[in-house]
Amino acid sequence: MTIGQRVFYILEEKHMTQKEFSDRTGIATTTISDWRKKNTNPGSDKIMVICSALEVSPEFLLSGISEDSERGQNVDYMVIPKGTEERELLEMFGKMDFVERAHIMEYAHKIKERKSNYLNSVDKKSMVKIAEFCDIEVFIDSEFEGEPAVDINYIDEDVRGNLGILDGNIIGDFSKYVRPVIEAWYKDNKAQLLSIWNNKKIQAIPAWE
Repeated sequence: MTIGQRVFYILEEKHMTQKEFSDRTGIATTTISDWRKKNTNPGSDKIMVICSALEVSPEFLLSGISEDSERGQNVDYMVIPKGTEERELLEMFGKMDFVERAHIMEYAHKIKERKSNYLNSVDKKSMVKIAEFCDIEVFIDSEFEGEPAVDINYIDEDVRGNLGILDGNIIGDFSKYVRPVIEAWYKDNKAQLLSIWNNKKIQAIPAWE
């Protein structure tokens, strides 16, 4: 059974007319009729609105597997809006081959692990991330104690240090390739760092490349 055929099957079960279905989904009645006449399927962009109108899960509409089946009970869904970074990332991931996907997953797990290691190693629970660029994270003490400074965490090599807000002095075993990047970022964002510290108000610093 195709998706289009399943739509009509559900309509008959629910005693719902094509007109009512059209009103609920915003899909033209002529388009709905074409699914039957031409034996075609709804576009992928219509699946979620159809499921909502028919009160069925995407799993059932696409495969006929009900939620109370063993397979259906193990399925979860997430709706990701178009135009978001999350959607773009998933679309790119979908076009990758097996090896590329494995590399991406391995890298993502490493980032998660290194972030966790950093946060677990910080004594102050008041540290808040205010910026991230080029695999570098910047944390600031939300209690604004001590000398004006931020913590720097280079995710890729799991190197940690700090950066003086007033003088831009970098402390930490960062490589000769990473240190200039931090210096350039500091130069472009020094004014905002000073503003955050002087006003004692946490703000996220915009993306920087």
